[in-house]
Amino acid sequence: MAIGHQLVQKQTQRLIMTHDLRQSIELLPLSTLELSDKIQAELIENPLLEEVAGTEKAKTPELYSIGETRKIEKDNHLKSQDISWQDSYTIDGPRYLNSEASDKNQKMIEASPIRETLSEHLLWQLKLLDLSDDEVYIGEIMISMINEKGFITTSPEELCKEMNLNLRKAKKVLDQIQLLDPIGIGAKDIQETLLIQSKVLRPDDHNLYNLIENHFLDLERLDYKKISKSMKLSEENVEDLAKIIKKLEPYPATLYASKKTDYIVPDVIIANTDGEFSVQINDEWLPKLTVNTKYKEAMLGKASPEEKEYISTKMNSAQWLIKSINQRRQTLYRVVSTIIDFQIEFFRNGINFVRPLTLKDVAEKLSMHESTISRITTSKYVQTSWGVFELKWFFSSGVKSTEGGKESSKKIHDIIKNLVKDEPEDNPLSDQDIVEIMNKKGIEIARRTVAKYRKVLKILPSSRRKKINTLKAS
Repeated sequence: MAIGHQLVQKQTQRLIMTHDLRQSIELLPLSTLELSDKIQAELIENPLLEEVAGTEKAKTPELYSIGETRKIEKDNHLKSQDISWQDSYTIDGPRYLNSEASDKNQKMIEASPIRETLSEHLLWQLKLLDLSDDEVYIGEIMISMINEKGFITTSPEELCKEMNLNLRKAKKVLDQIQLLDPIGIGAKDIQETLLIQSKVLRPDDHNLYNLIENHFLDLERLDYKKISKSMKLSEENVEDLAKIIKKLEPYPATLYASKKTDYIVPDVIIANTDGEFSVQINDEWLPKLTVNTKYKEAMLGKASPEEKEYISTKMNSAQWLIKSINQRRQTLYRVVSTIIDFQIEFFRNGINFVRPLTLKDVAEKLSMHESTISRITTSKYVQTSWGVFELKWFFSSGVKSTEGGKESSKKIHDIIKNLVKDEPEDNPLSDQDIVEIMNKKGIEIARRTVAKYRKVLKILPSSRRKKINTLKAS
């Protein structure tokens, strides 16, 4: 068969994504704060884009702390429980905040106290030790390598090889650092820091060292029976040792961790007036944009062909940005209005009335693509009479009810959390117990589904909850 070149005409269809189209799509998932940053950047970059001068100064948007948002959710559903050195039992629910949150925005931002950092705290202690200049230098390097939890994950051997340091001196300095305040700082992991702390605080308790050093995995699983057989101790003695370990600090840098507060601004405010819900897009404080046509005309009069092309490009970009912002606003308004229609019982009666909802449901009603709904609900928050929620929170799968309908997984999560919160400490509810209670409430759910939701909520199995309650009661 002969090989040669030939010209062939072929008709195909493909999507060409222009810069303007890409910009329009990129604006959809931006939060209002991110959009504000985007607008400010465009105002600097594009000479044909300018802010409309207003007679009134734009109001600063009300800020909500994400950390406080999560804390209120936990307080509503489960009392804070300090139960495990592995932080394995936490509950993070939907991000919402009580609508009576403080509006003292600037105070929230400026309230971060100035305090001594962990590095500063360790360095002044290091200089009080009886060390040579070389050893102090090695100590400064090691302190700089301590991560946010208080660990140095690089071994002394690796560090010395990389930095051309003396291994004997490095090990000596590391041993000294680990005895500084906080005790156990600079250990390689939780196990080592607990071992260091136990030896300092209880120098004669060899059973305690043995438990941490040789049975740590079984201790994490609360398998006291296996530990007692191996250590030839009673289960009661093992539990007593576990209670001592529980009082130690698994992450020694915790007290010096930088606590940066993140803030959110509700992108949408939903007002309830006599049972009628109105949607307000919370972007009044954003700069209002226009195109500087006078600058364009002045530049075009004496511009070269290259300059004219540049001006034309910037003109199109400015016009498209303004159009894209307006489209984003209209799309957000339509999507939120549709969510209200689907979740009307929630807006009237609260969190227990959330119904199953998918992106496809909203997309079909608005004749939009699911990807558009996904983008416009990303990183957006809505303020309701029940609190501030992330828009994505309103979308959830469902399980069957005995009446033939569906119950939202969000509601199931809420029920499980409340059941666990109110369960007897000496007799926690098993997954099967929760299934039977759900059935009495008219909700059909399998035990494996309860187990799955429990894992999502980071709730331990009933056997481990019982052991933890025993530890707490002591």
